[in-house]
Amino acid sequence: MENAMQSKFVVKDLKVYGSNEWMADGTKKYRTVFDRYELTYLYVEFSFINKLFDEEDWELNLTLECFTKSSNPTKLCSRPQARQVSKSENIVYIRESWGTPLAGDYWRTGDFTWNVVIDNVVVAETVFHVEDLGPDAFAGNGYIAVESMKLFESEPTIKAEAERKNYSIFKRDETRYVCAEVKFKSKTEKGFYAEFFFHYLDNTGLFKGQSTELLYVQPNTQDRTYVTSSGWGSATPGLWANNYYSVEVYFMETLVASQAFQMGDKWEEGNGTMLKCKPDTGATRSTPAVPNDTASPTPEAILNESLAELNAMTGLANIKNEVNEMVTLVKFYQETGKDFLHKFSLHSVFTGNPGTGKTTVARLLSRIYTGMGILEKGHLVEVDRETLVAGYIGQTATKTKEKLDKALGGILFIDEAYSLAGKGLSENDFGNEAIATILKYMEDNRGRIGVIVAGYPHNMKDFIDSNPGLHSRFDKYFQFMDYTPEEMWAIATSLFTEESVSPDEEASAHLKNYLTCLFENRDTNFGNARTVRQIVAECVKNQNLRLAVMRKEDRTPEMLSTVILSDVKEFDSSDIERREATQQRSQIGFRQSNK
Repeated sequence: MENAMQSKFVVKDLKVYGSNEWMADGTKKYRTVFDRYELTYLYVEFSFINKLFDEEDWELNLTLECFTKSSNPTKLCSRPQARQVSKSENIVYIRESWGTPLAGDYWRTGDFTWNVVIDNVVVAETVFHVEDLGPDAFAGNGYIAVESMKLFESEPTIKAEAERKNYSIFKRDETRYVCAEVKFKSKTEKGFYAEFFFHYLDNTGLFKGQSTELLYVQPNTQDRTYVTSSGWGSATPGLWANNYYSVEVYFMETLVASQAFQMGDKWEEGNGTMLKCKPDTGATRSTPAVPNDTASPTPEAILNESLAELNAMTGLANIKNEVNEMVTLVKFYQETGKDFLHKFSLHSVFTGNPGTGKTTVARLLSRIYTGMGILEKGHLVEVDRETLVAGYIGQTATKTKEKLDKALGGILFIDEAYSLAGKGLSENDFGNEAIATILKYMEDNRGRIGVIVAGYPHNMKDFIDSNPGLHSRFDKYFQFMDYTPEEMWAIATSLFTEESVSPDEEASAHLKNYLTCLFENRDTNFGNARTVRQIVAECVKNQNLRLAVMRKEDRTPEMLSTVILSDVKEFDSSDIERREATQQRSQIGFRQSNK
């Protein structure tokens, strides 16, 4: 039975990583197998879904503990944390680390666990492994030698090796998962855990998806050929595009194998060409064999693809109209030889509640500007106050300029920009230093960078009004409206489809009613698509838990693909109505008596 604290959250994940470097979308280089001589500190990231999102703030006290994993575990550390969880946080992340600054100094060979303890209960646990083949094994890949790599199509449960057909071209309409089979041998007499990451990339090198496999290599098996297979895709065929792709296989952050493949209108059997690991360095990156005339998308193709993606988004009618009108106008200026950069600003203000698509539209706008020949690269760099502002004089300007340089040729997207300047901040707050640096950079690099500031409508008005330089440079506003109940249901339907499930008639009616009630009682913290995503995730989890207690042979394909009423019943419209009524009653007062 869950206690009062556990009723406030749902555990999402507990991950381990060995480098504090930030990756795309706020992620880290998550792994479960490490080499002793690469490690200084070993980091852990605990994430959970806030069940009181949009409702109330609350206090969380937890302890992150690390143990050796053995019959007699030794506690290596115990790291308590007190965390104020805001009602504006949907998914919450808590990070901790343990070790020393010197690589190879603290961690030794063995199996270990990180635990999360709340109210004396272990709510999450993850296992990781540290290997030691000597100081040079990590840098020179002294662990494995890859022999071959083949690609095949499969259902979610990977087919046995004897049933596989290897392809170089996959039939798009019938392909579900594209799987890679890697055969390798051990280079050492020692046993070790081998963790493989399979990265799927499109023809431009953009990351599409990832899968991982973990296996144990037995001691003294240098003559044995090991096989590991993993795939990425969907149980629903036809979700791939007619395009060129590649699969890259990584072991301990070293690229050990790579192979290109094509998605087309027919099957073509073949093993393709694997780029093998070079001694002591790793594999050469595989570039999909794309014909020269389509190796790089033309600006027109980038523009059309980005506009199509924007126009396919749910809702946002006013945003779509403004962007399409802007594209038409810029094309006219270009065709008539007018200096459109003096008539057209790359800098915009995005106003709206969380989850309304601001970041997605910013990314597409950067690509659209590139497609029109305005911006060189078309990438998006996301920042916030914490990313830009430092604690001492002069440091903020340096941090801010680094991010501006990184965004040059694309767009710098500043979320919750109003936190840089506004009421309640001291005159010496370094947010003003960040603003001054941004304004000067915009002026010095006119036409080479776009800056988008985003946040709640009333906060953003105060922010723009706080500085004449902001007021004069940000004259284009995009208002992101809250999603309607119908639009939220469309988003939910799409998310269910991504999970290869769909709600039945009763469950659909229940959820539609809940979304309508949620919309009608929304406030400034209304989460829009974020809330919908949280709801769908919870429903899918409930369905999985319901099916998990059944015997495997009793689960039918229909059961596995259907969300029923009991899976969604926790989202009760009456709870919202009662909460709203309570809030209204708390605002009722009485006139003070004159007696």
